[in-house]
Amino acid sequence: MTLNLEILDLSCLDIDDPSAWQPASPADVYLMVELEIGEAGVPGGHVFQLLVATPQGVRTHHQGRALQAFTSMRKRGTTFDIDALLVVDPYDWNWVHDTLRQRVKSCERSTWAESLDCLRTKFFWEYEGIEYR
Repeated sequence: MTLNLEILDLSCLDIDDPSAWQPASPADVYLMVELEIGEAGVPGGHVFQLLVATPQGVRTHHQGRALQAFTSMRKRGTTFDIDALLVVDPYDWNWVHDTLRQRVKSCERSTWAESLDCLRTKFFWEYEGIEYR
């Protein structure tokens, strides 16, 4: 049997309502997105993050303040060796949201531990660097 994962909450640290937000420059988008992901029907979840950016946003901001927030979580290497950067061109929140749901669904496994291992390859995990039991 496979767990049914769901996004319990989705927010953006730089904007109040990502579904309604329109960037001043659609070519220059660089957002930190936070997702609470858990098993459907089970209380609680874990917090994951990733960066959503346009190519211009990556060129302009990749060494900026949003990336610095991940410094403590980047123990696995000096580059993004996990898929925690979603490059979009052009920026479209509906497409981003659908893509995030697909990423989460692709990590549905028979146990939470197996699902978590998969989610950690696609997002930064709130407990990165702390052994999970």
